[in-house]
Parts: sequence; structure tokens; C-alpha cells
Amino acid sequence: MIYFSSDPHFWHAKVIEYCNRPYSTVEEMNEDMVKKWNEIVKPEDTVYCLGDFSMAFRSVEIYSFRLNGNRFLVPGNHDFLHSYHKRSKNKENQEKWIQKYKDYMWNVLPEQFVLDIPGVGTFNLCHHPYAGPYELESGHDKYEKWRPKDDGRILLCGHVHNSWKHKFSPNGTLMINVGVDVWDFAPVSLDRLAAYIKEVHNDTK
Repeated sequence: MIYFSSDPHFWHAKVIEYCNRPYSTVEEMNEDMVKKWNEIVKPEDTVYCLGDFSMAFRSVEIYSFRLNGNRFLVPGNHDFLHSYHKRSKNKENQEKWIQKYKDYMWNVLPEQFVLDIPGVGTFNLCHHPYAGPYELESGHDKYEKWRPKDDGRILLCGHVHNSWKHKFSPNGTLMINVGVDVWDFAPVSLDRLAAYIKEVHNDTK
């Protein structure tokens, strides 16, 4: 089985307030997300995490081996190995951080990745959504360089937390937010995503 997730922000206490997460403490949040992940993901399953696993590498060290599945990481801007991150501004430092994540059994993918699933379809994977006015901050999009090109493929992304579950780009391309804040704080299965995409398309007819 294939699953997708994004933005767990392990050990980030302030995200509870920012996103109105239903937890009293960061410890409670961490343990609940581990529990929910392992309740649905089996050791033989595949999980694509679309960035912002945590705000600190210590969380990678603590939680990576506790999570079931063959794990792939499409880096997000808060992950130390992302080229936006201050720790990976140059290629040499970035390569060091990529290896550190690999040491904790993460299969590291490019920041923009095309995933072809036979019999299902082809998706763009990226932490950031396609460019659009909905992402502008004070008239300036600081993530413009890191956004994928809208080529008409459905985009699976994160970054927006609980702002929206799906949205259409200015070109009319569907974007699905696979972040934990809109999927019950657990990875979402490919089957569930496929049903959701069909539902969205039916609603727009």
C-alpha cells in the first residue's frame, strides 16, 4: 500500500497553536502521530512524506525508526536538507544533511518529483503548491523559486497546513494537500486520495 503525508512538525510546540491542533502538549502530539501512523502503515508499505517532518534534526533521530514503512522524503523548507534552509545554502552542506537523513532510513527524493503509479496516474510531488495569488505574502512570494511548474498534472503537496484540503491553481490544475492537519494527523492512503480526487472532480462538473 502507498501512503502520503506532510507537515507533521514533530516536536514543534508552536504548531499546536498555529494550526489549532487538538493536543495539550507537544509530547502528546508526537506520540499520537506515531500511534496513528503505525496503526495504518505496515512495515512493508511505502510512505511519501512531502516535507517538514520536523523543525529540528533531533526529532529525525528520535522518531524516524519508530515509524513503519519504507519512507521517502520530498524535502520541505523546514527540513535541514532543503536548499531553502539556512543549513543547506551550499551544495556541500546540503549533501552532508542528505546523508544524515539517509542514515535514519529516509529515501531522499528531489524537492520536485514526478511519481508515476501504474494503473492510477502520474502526480507531481512537492512540498510547496503551484504559484498563485493565494500564496503571496505582502505582495512577495518568498518561495517562488521552490514552487513546481504547473504542467497540468495533479499536484500532491503540503506547506499550507489547515488552510485548505484542495485547491485549483490559476491554470485550473488540482492540488491536494496531504498534510496531517487535514487528514486526521495520519498518512492518507492512495486509495483514499483517489476517491477524494474523484469526488472533487464530480463536484466541479
